[in-house]
Amino acid sequence: MRSTAGTVVPADHRSQQLPGPGGDRTSATGAFVAPRRAGRRSRRPPTDRILDAVAGVGHRPGGDPLRAARPAVATAWCVAVAGATIAVTHPLVLAALVLAVLAVGARAGAGAVQRRALLLGLPLALLVVLVNGLVVRDGLTVVARLGHLPVLGQVDVTLEALVSGGTLALRLLVLLPLSLLFLVAVDPDALLRALRPRWPAAALTAALALRVVPVLARDGRRMADARALRPPGTPGAHDDRGARALVARAVVGSALDRAGDLAAAIELRGHGLGVRPTTPAAPWSRHDRAVAVASALLLAATVVALATGALRMTALPELDLPLGGGTLALGGLLVVLALVPALLPGTGVRAAGVHPPAPGPGGDR
Repeated sequence: MRSTAGTVVPADHRSQQLPGPGGDRTSATGAFVAPRRAGRRSRRPPTDRILDAVAGVGHRPGGDPLRAARPAVATAWCVAVAGATIAVTHPLVLAALVLAVLAVGARAGAGAVQRRALLLGLPLALLVVLVNGLVVRDGLTVVARLGHLPVLGQVDVTLEALVSGGTLALRLLVLLPLSLLFLVAVDPDALLRALRPRWPAAALTAALALRVVPVLARDGRRMADARALRPPGTPGAHDDRGARALVARAVVGSALDRAGDLAAAIELRGHGLGVRPTTPAAPWSRHDRAVAVASALLLAATVVALATGALRMTALPELDLPLGGGTLALGGLLVVLALVPALLPGTGVRAAGVHPPAPGPGGDR
């Protein structure tokens, strides 16, 4: 009981917790309450929060050139940049491509998620450099003699091996934010609609995968949360070693049930009749033409770089970094073509957001 200004008010017993058998706490209704850890409130590791932010990335409409272009053109630009990244081994060009992808991502509204992804990519890049330095035995300039190590044998870390690993790390730092930029800039539904007239089965399969996989992931998380709330000592509780197998079996059963329902729905809608839909072709916009031309020129410049070897750095067995005028000109052309979506003017249309519903009768929303 508690009093307020001379008025006796009954205490709210719903918030009280009573110790149950074995020291566990239960609510007034007898429901089990998971025990709290002593000390400070438990917080999730930073890597888990970054992974959750990256996993929640999806398409966001906007007026920048890359998102204003049709999905096939934006996909072609991403493929061209990825091809240039894989074909080029010059570290200066790869570092410039990292900055170019980040600049285009900032223009497309993906800058925040790209920075979070780089927080995960930088340790991986360092790991690639270290592993390459320990494993690769070629090279002439020895920077560290580690002696005889188990499994690896005699290990001499060379400068050429570290530089070769740095090239692989730079490729990783380009492709990681580029993949997130693709998820933000390209509308998967519009891309599948463009593929549907030519490859209806492939478009339907991809559309179902895009819809079902997140649903199954949510089912797995909910089942894992339900398992964590079970009292200790019961089958499937958090202290049960076989609880993960129970969750995996439940998720697989849910996936099979959903697959059967989807197959029945697809059959009822006539997708098995083999009729290909026809959609009118939309006219190309200035962003479509500009990004398409930049993608084609970027692919052509990549082919020229592969044919001439102008942007190829030789790291093993001896370091050879070309810095001639032709190399710098071709590398600069690649970077400028990759920056085209960030340099063009936008459409002036703001990104579509989620607006609150209009108030209903009585002011309810």
